[in-house]
Amino acid sequence: MLYVSGQVALGADGEIDGRGDMTRQSEVVFSLLERILAAHGAGFADVVNIRTFLTDLDLRREYGEVRARYFPGKSPTSTTVEVPRLFHPDALLEVEVVAAV
Repeated sequence: MLYVSGQVALGADGEIDGRGDMTRQSEVVFSLLERILAAHGAGFADVVNIRTFLTDLDLRREYGEVRARYFPGKSPTSTTVEVPRLFHPDALLEVEVVAAV
């Protein structure tokens, strides 16, 4: 089992990529997750659980559209919750996954 801790759209400069833009932040987060999974010989097809923390559930459509690109078939079990804030004040979402490798 591979447990990937929560990822946010944090760039190499320590700043959020896509400040105020759920679609962009979602794209960055899933790109980061894709690289982490690949580094361990896995891919999104191996993900068995995904947990998402959104600072605004009204933006879940934008998040969901990006997520659907990475899980085009059967989705893994998932939980999505709204939280008042994340560790970085500009982060709109944080995503963690569990994969069976």
